[in-house]
Amino acid sequence: SFKLCSSECHSGCYHGATEAYFHDHGTANLHKNINLLCNSELNGFFTHQCIHGIGHGLMAWTSYDLPEALKSCDMLKERRDSCWTGVFMENIVGGLTNKKSDHFTKYLNDDPLFPCPSVEEKYKGSCYFLQTSRMIELFGADFSKVASACLKAEKPYLISCFQSMGRDVGGSYRHDPQGAITTCGNSPDKYRLYCLGGAVQDSLWDPSGQDDALKFCLLLKNKEEKNYCYSVIFQRAAEVFESKEDVKKFCLKAEANYQQDCLEKTE
Repeated sequence: SFKLCSSECHSGCYHGATEAYFHDHGTANLHKNINLLCNSELNGFFTHQCIHGIGHGLMAWTSYDLPEALKSCDMLKERRDSCWTGVFMENIVGGLTNKKSDHFTKYLNDDPLFPCPSVEEKYKGSCYFLQTSRMIELFGADFSKVASACLKAEKPYLISCFQSMGRDVGGSYRHDPQGAITTCGNSPDKYRLYCLGGAVQDSLWDPSGQDDALKFCLLLKNKEEKNYCYSVIFQRAAEVFESKEDVKKFCLKAEANYQQDCLEKTE
């Protein structure tokens, strides 16, 4: 399944394949299954996506019992946060279905921040990092309402919420960097940076998005925002490109005064 999949639609195919695996096999041999599914031969980004997919699978396997799925993630020896985000994303998917569906969750309501304030502290960052996708279900693509809801998040997780908003902005303005930049303007000045970072990172989900990501950074006029934008995509480039030659070609497409920094950060 993984060989037939791609990273399109936020690696949804990988997540679905992993969900199906746990539907068939359960969690009796979770550690063994992790080593089988998410082996060390994968690059860091793909490993994250694989373990994130396990979170999706655990949520479905537990019949959308959020606390139980999170506890199952805790059985992992490492990258538990990748699993937690999969659980919370799958919980949001449950908001798209009716109560008669096997994918229905009771851990959503009309409060745009729920369930994040009610989960254990260690899970909250992962929850808020996905929560704006639930807000979009409630508010549509009104990112001014999303930003207002994020401002009501618990203080330690405000940045996570605006990063989440950025990811959803990027998804809503695919191949439209200027539209994404403008929409992140709904964020208060002190959090706009994190929205921009989330949006540009979303554009570089795989190598096909490199030109959009570079254009995004090029369009930014504020020096701090531009520097942050490039730091985000340089880090992502080191994860998504398969060869050093591809990374080098990417770096040499950046603005001239950022090329050396890219080459150094992606070595």
